[in-house]
Amino acid sequence: MKKTEQRTADTILQREKTITIAGTEYTACAPTPATLIMVSELVADLPPIESNGLTILRETLRTARDCKVIGKIAATLILGAKRIKENRQVEVGRKRAHWYSWRRDVPVTESELDHLAETILEELTMEQIRSLLQERLGDMQVADFFAVTTFLRAASITRPTREPEATASGQ
Repeated sequence: MKKTEQRTADTILQREKTITIAGTEYTACAPTPATLIMVSELVADLPPIESNGLTILRETLRTARDCKVIGKIAATLILGAKRIKENRQVEVGRKRAHWYSWRRDVPVTESELDHLAETILEELTMEQIRSLLQERLGDMQVADFFAVTTFLRAASITRPTREPEATASGQ
């Protein structure tokens, strides 16, 4: 676990982390508020889970089919909002195409976010996914984001300083 000073220095200097998933290296730089907002939107898509200790297995099996979004959450934390909005494409294969009278191979692409999310779900164990999420969320400085939003909410509360004066119509 890094000390606060080390994490602060990494953030200020924008040191990048390298995360390897299924043999592909991804550069994950310091997360931004936009990334946290995107992750928050994805977390809202998770199904509700009852955390009764007696039915953990049954509840997990019931909701697992709706938890594909976990891969997308992890991929968002790795790629970051800025890179996702660039809508990068990755080549996942090639196929033969017939255009007019010649044949040629054409690349098959999909979005980098979707490809990484699928790779995470297929290649990583649950323990690795949990560890990845824990580490990336720890780097997000959620407490600082919470402090800023709380401060702004408190600042936006308007309190009347005086009673409104009655108008000529009595209203």
